[in-house]
Amino acid sequence: MSKLNPISHYHLQSGTMEDDKDQQIKKLEKQLRDLQEQSASQRSMYEMTAVYMKQLQDELRLSEQKFRSINKSLTDSIDYAKYIQDAFVVKVSFLRKLFEHSFLVQRPKDTVSGDFVWAFENGLETYLAVGDCTGHGVPGAMLSIFVISMLNQIASSQNKQTPSGILEELDALIHKYLSQYSEVVRDSAEIAMIRYNKTNGRMLFSGAKRPLIHIRDHQMTQHKGAKYVLGNNDRRDEIVNDTEVHIQNGDMIYMFSDGFADQFGGQKNAKFSTKRLLSLLLEVSNSSIDQQDEHINFTYDQWKGQNGQIDDVLLLGIRL
Repeated sequence: MSKLNPISHYHLQSGTMEDDKDQQIKKLEKQLRDLQEQSASQRSMYEMTAVYMKQLQDELRLSEQKFRSINKSLTDSIDYAKYIQDAFVVKVSFLRKLFEHSFLVQRPKDTVSGDFVWAFENGLETYLAVGDCTGHGVPGAMLSIFVISMLNQIASSQNKQTPSGILEELDALIHKYLSQYSEVVRDSAEIAMIRYNKTNGRMLFSGAKRPLIHIRDHQMTQHKGAKYVLGNNDRRDEIVNDTEVHIQNGDMIYMFSDGFADQFGGQKNAKFSTKRLLSLLLEVSNSSIDQQDEHINFTYDQWKGQNGQIDDVLLLGIRL
């Protein structure tokens, strides 16, 4: 039996170990190359992503600049629209020249409003109206300016007109000018109007969907406006007419748009409602004008809470 030469056995083992090392080295070299390729690929992806992110940032920065420019342009336009509307509508400072003991609760939903107060003096008689035009914001404001312009035109053209006569003529003018390009008139207005003679205390009232509230000694009389929306033939069941309101010193009268009553809020997130508004007016009617103004504004804020305002709000009060 032959014996394995120790030297040959050593050389055999040594050769095998060398082969194993070579294989391991090659394997490690391959793994290193793979890692280098992955690293290069990841570096390339990172660089591409960085370039893409920079492009996005540049585009977003440019979009933001454009947005700010457009927003500023719109804001400037709306502010100018408010400047124009303010030149047409009656403000509380002018109202108090006509009726010393008076107040206005004005809460536009946006910067400008579809609600308005209009006044006109003709000798001893003063015409005063609260109007609520379709919509709010810029469209409502543009319509309110149109309606006020037509009211000024009507009131200046004749003497001794009744409120109902003015409303009927206004209705005709809305149809004449706003229905030229459409068979359906979507622009409309609801108005409460009085004519008051300060000498003899006589008052006439006419309303198109808007009431006049008269309170004396904590007793309320509600003069409802006719179911007659100016400019809309489909929304009228009655004709406008005049009602004589017998006035005594100290009486309170109120006119308002529907924004306050329609505001959602309270614990059940319901509408404030006309019924609740009338109760509020009766509650505050014996208070001073300033106290009434403060309490009505406070009540509105408390009711609305965190809810968004849904419409323009306008309420006018006068102690005669």
